[in-house]
Amino acid sequence: MTARVLIVGHAATSDDSLGSDVQREGYVVDTAAPGAEALAKLRVEPFDLVLLDVHLPETDGPRFLEALRGDAGLAPVPVIVVSAADDIETIAQCLELGADDYLPRVFRPAMLRARLRAALHRRRLRDAESLTREMAVARNIQRDFLPESLPVAKGVQLEAALHPAHQVSGDFYDAFLLAPSGTIVLVVGDVCDKGVGAALFMALFRSLIRASADPVGGGAIQMIGGRRTLVRQSLEAATPADLLMRVAGFTNDYIARLHGRTNMFATVFLAALTPSTGQFDYVNAGHEPALVIGPDGATRELKPTGPALGLLPDQVFRAGEGTLEDGHCLFAFTDGLVEARSPAGEVFGAERLRDALRANTTVPARLVRGVLEALHAFAGQAEPHDDVTLLAATRTIG
Repeated sequence: MTARVLIVGHAATSDDSLGSDVQREGYVVDTAAPGAEALAKLRVEPFDLVLLDVHLPETDGPRFLEALRGDAGLAPVPVIVVSAADDIETIAQCLELGADDYLPRVFRPAMLRARLRAALHRRRLRDAESLTREMAVARNIQRDFLPESLPVAKGVQLEAALHPAHQVSGDFYDAFLLAPSGTIVLVVGDVCDKGVGAALFMALFRSLIRASADPVGGGAIQMIGGRRTLVRQSLEAATPADLLMRVAGFTNDYIARLHGRTNMFATVFLAALTPSTGQFDYVNAGHEPALVIGPDGATRELKPTGPALGLLPDQVFRAGEGTLEDGHCLFAFTDGLVEARSPAGEVFGAERLRDALRANTTVPARLVRGVLEALHAFAGQAEPHDDVTLLAATRTIG
């Protein structure tokens, strides 16, 4: 994209040739009278660089520069001071106030070219460093949305892992106990798209699911005025299947109605597991089929029972059910696992996943580690194109 340069001051309001010289270097040039007009234009239009004539008719250059640097929104814009070569004091004052460089009124094209490129390069470096810092903060905040630890319950072992493709992730997982029943709710989700937008919605989806499933801090979802509404009341009387369907319906409607214009949605696998019996109910909202894995490596798929969350309001979500026998594992994952590619472009796929599952026991820690090792051996140094999330729950009654 062509950089935009704003020339402020005498050079902008006279027949000065500076603007033409800058245009010949390939930049888009605009001008502004000094003072309030220039500041207003900078606030509403995206400029990459300011050329500031320090001999301003309404206000001196240092005062204008001080106002610009004092504005948080404008402070990052690089400023090159244009001044007579012998005006050393003014140049020094402007540099102390934050000007990036200066340009004498009489210059050669090569000097102009070098000063412009250097100032823009420094801005790109600053922007990159700022983005890196912001992304690090976002990554740490997002990590806090994942469970600090997984629930501990007699008769069940849990393990999970999330490997983002980039600095922030659109994947999420969760696992928490429902009091007083001791039922464990398991969640694996994948927000459409990638990057910061997906990461923001990841936090929203996870929070909606957790809040609406919490029988103490959440509530029941009832139809009021033709819409599902979160009602502050106990969910202790609801069956696990009812709970999951209500949570899916509430989360779906909240996103579809309040954020439908963003076209963001998430595929989500929800399960409610009773450790004492191994009975589980599940809702698969457009997600990859979760697997029930036997000690011999045989698998059964838990296919979708409803659409992805957030596409359209008032969708119907059904619940499926099953039983985890002793030594059997419930394994949920995101599509970044099976869609991962090798350096040659080959897809990891469902068969390789099943091979990796058979090669490892149903002990969750070993299973998750073994699948990730198989994935990393397959993908090698290939750039990951999507996040990978795994969650395993194994029944251990012996």
